[in-house]
Amino acid sequence: MNLPDEAVLVTRLDSVPEYRASFREVFGGPPTKQRVAQALDAYVRSLTTPNSPFDRYAAGDRNALTDAQKRGLMLFVGKADCTMCHCGPNFEDDQFHALGVKGDDPGRFKVTGVEADRYAFKTPTIRNVELTAPYMHDGSLTTLRDVIDFYNAGGGEQQPKSLLLRKLHLTEREKSDLVAFLESLTGEIEKRQ
Repeated sequence: MNLPDEAVLVTRLDSVPEYRASFREVFGGPPTKQRVAQALDAYVRSLTTPNSPFDRYAAGDRNALTDAQKRGLMLFVGKADCTMCHCGPNFEDDQFHALGVKGDDPGRFKVTGVEADRYAFKTPTIRNVELTAPYMHDGSLTTLRDVIDFYNAGGGEQQPKSLLLRKLHLTEREKSDLVAFLESLTGEIEKRQ
């Protein structure tokens, strides 16, 4: 959340009457660092997005993806090598990577103090990615095409940067196909009561 410390977060949440009331109702007390973590964890677990075109394709429906999306899938697992970080059912590796995004947020380094973690941020899921703009930890990229262009260039220029990043040399059609594939990861949002 890029706040200076947890105390600022807790103070801000406690200053909003609706949030204060919700925390008391759900957790029996005011916002705390631990309760915020529990609330975020519960929220993330509530998000299920079944029945995306990709899921239907993976389950055997060969018509679930368009030709562009199929080409994008081949790029995703092949030439673009996206699966080095975006893998598994949630398309994320549970790791932290520095992508060269300019800025002064130290990323994971702030937690670990390990220099190799400077500017590293956790790989997010890319399920429903077309619905979650803007992109990157700082919101600096507005469209999926901007994200593809960023990776095509080998990431940003800020150092240190992950050795996994490299120039991809994608054509315009390949970039469009990758965007089409990413859009195929949008599922039907289940509403829970």
